[in-house]
Amino acid sequence: AVGDNAAGPIVRGACQTVHESGNDEHVTAIIEFPGNKIGSFECSLAHCSDRSATIYGSSGVIDIPFPFWCPTKVKVTRMTGLGSQEWAEPEIHEFALPTDVVALSTSDGDVPGFNFVNSQGLAYEAAEVNRCFGEGLIESPSFSTQQCIEILRLISDIGEYAAK
Repeated sequence: AVGDNAAGPIVRGACQTVHESGNDEHVTAIIEFPGNKIGSFECSLAHCSDRSATIYGSSGVIDIPFPFWCPTKVKVTRMTGLGSQEWAEPEIHEFALPTDVVALSTSDGDVPGFNFVNSQGLAYEAAEVNRCFGEGLIESPSFSTQQCIEILRLISDIGEYAAK
């Protein structure tokens, strides 16, 4: 439930608007993490955005440009000094999309392309699942079942808090 798990993130505030379809249209939340860390986020289908993500931390900033769900580069800018006044030169990390992944054709032979920008990058996730199955693993060492459950719990807690 909201706020009763001292070992993990706790939702301290949240609100949402719901579309007439019943789906979330706009969600914002404030989350407290262990070690007195605070995080906030906003996600909206109700207004235009550049569909990027920015993560601000005590040691710098991570910028994930469009499309943040499957980026091809990430910019990391480290900071030091009192009040974050000294910034290092940004580091750009680039990730190529797989070139051997093609969109499937429809039954009439048409090839409509991918549903979303950079969807072919999801092949990396599929390859990891295939690798784990091949090695007899029941979860990936890169992303455990416990981590997945924690994220789902957090999403549920945000919805519960916002519904108050």
